[in-house]
Amino acid sequence: MHKKINTTIAVLVFLFSEILYLLTMAPTLSFWDCGEFIATAYTLGVPHPPGAPLFLLVGRVFSMIPFFGDIGARVNLVSTIASAATVMLTYLITVRFIILYRGTAPDNWSLSEKISAYASGVIGALALALSDSFWFNAVETEVYSSSIFFTAIVVCLPRRSTSGSAK
Repeated sequence: MHKKINTTIAVLVFLFSEILYLLTMAPTLSFWDCGEFIATAYTLGVPHPPGAPLFLLVGRVFSMIPFFGDIGARVNLVSTIASAATVMLTYLITVRFIILYRGTAPDNWSLSEKISAYASGVIGALALALSDSFWFNAVETEVYSSSIFFTAIVVCLPRRSTSGSAK
């Protein structure tokens, strides 16, 4: 039962964050490096060092989708999706740390313990999602959202390996 509830809440956190970021996303290019990243993603060029080859390749794929008329908005989607996925992973990481701290299986928890664990995960994830610097980078073409997404994945990897040994 825990996995269903946890997965449902994680998906809801992702959807909430993605909708929020889509509603506030830059409709075209914005200041600083965003225009450079949009142009180099579209043309598969090389931005200023150190570059961001994976981000540019993903940005190129997104620049070819026909959802938005503006190329900048298409490439901005990379940041919104990466940021929303980071928020979802933050929720999952927080709940997993609570499970490890408590030392008991979530299915054995009382209702109040379950509510506190899931609510803590949601609050922690939304605190990240709604923070100024994270939100600012989530709605424009920058590599920071992808960078923190991969950092969250790296934090999740040991979490996966310990879940089997904790049984």
